[in-house]
Amino acid sequence: MQTSEFHKPVLLETVLNFLITDVDGIYFDGTLGGGGYSEAILNKLSKEGRLIATDLDDAAINFSKKKFENENRITIVKDNFKNIKNILMNLGIEKISGAVVDLGISSYQIDTPEEGFSYRFDSDFDLRFDKSRGIPAYEIINELEAKELAEIMRNYGEEKFAFKIAREIENHTKKKKIRTTKEIVEIVSKVTPRHKLNDTLSRIFQAFRIYVNDELENLKEFLENAIDVIKSGGRLVVVSYHSLEDRIVKEFFNLNSQECTCPPEYERCICGKRLRLKKLTKKIITPSEEEIKLNPRSRSAKLRSAEVL
Repeated sequence: MQTSEFHKPVLLETVLNFLITDVDGIYFDGTLGGGGYSEAILNKLSKEGRLIATDLDDAAINFSKKKFENENRITIVKDNFKNIKNILMNLGIEKISGAVVDLGISSYQIDTPEEGFSYRFDSDFDLRFDKSRGIPAYEIINELEAKELAEIMRNYGEEKFAFKIAREIENHTKKKKIRTTKEIVEIVSKVTPRHKLNDTLSRIFQAFRIYVNDELENLKEFLENAIDVIKSGGRLVVVSYHSLEDRIVKEFFNLNSQECTCPPEYERCICGKRLRLKKLTKKIITPSEEEIKLNPRSRSAKLRSAEVL
């Protein structure tokens, strides 16, 4: 397995410029993958620097453990990045100099048929990052009614024809249980114009992947926990790939970079605003045309960064 089979590190130099403030510091890479960010971070750090890297995917963990087997400055942990507090606590670490997450799925996951993340290959419609826990997408799709399926596709995939597709899925599952990605493609093809099929399938796979892995809630939890463990002056960097993720990051940064606006007579804050961050990116940073040509999957990447006060 080659590093190139994993997600190529997107906006790499920009990430490093925002993230690294102390070459002797401790950093957290919450989405290890093939170790693209981790390798670049380690190259920037001194001998005293340290990196904690996490992932849920066994292939990524095993690949990166081998890749970094002679590197004693990195600790690799199989866990969800939302658990950053507990991960660091278990390692005896109180504060870190910065944290980064890249929320895209890896090229390896997309291009490996048995991973089940792509509609281009026939495999189990699973969509779990960690196959050892949680409920696979095919079980969910067989159990839920059309209304609930439509909500998933509408809320997490922003799919306009969610109910039409959901009804077709329900009609199918009443006769025969769904198991594979090929079956999903065949069902969606029946109610989707040919020229819109690929985009529709992308949205549906995204929707159920987000739902199965609870991705949006994990992101919210990570952001809250991360700024508790990043020391003053440390940085938080997030690379997202669709509007649902970016909206969460944008709103979190906005909410935590303003003073409380509640009237003084209020005994407790109800506005939720807390001055804990300084936004370093007023607007999203996106890849250059040159990077997109070299790595087409970087096209939708959006970077935001903030400094902990």
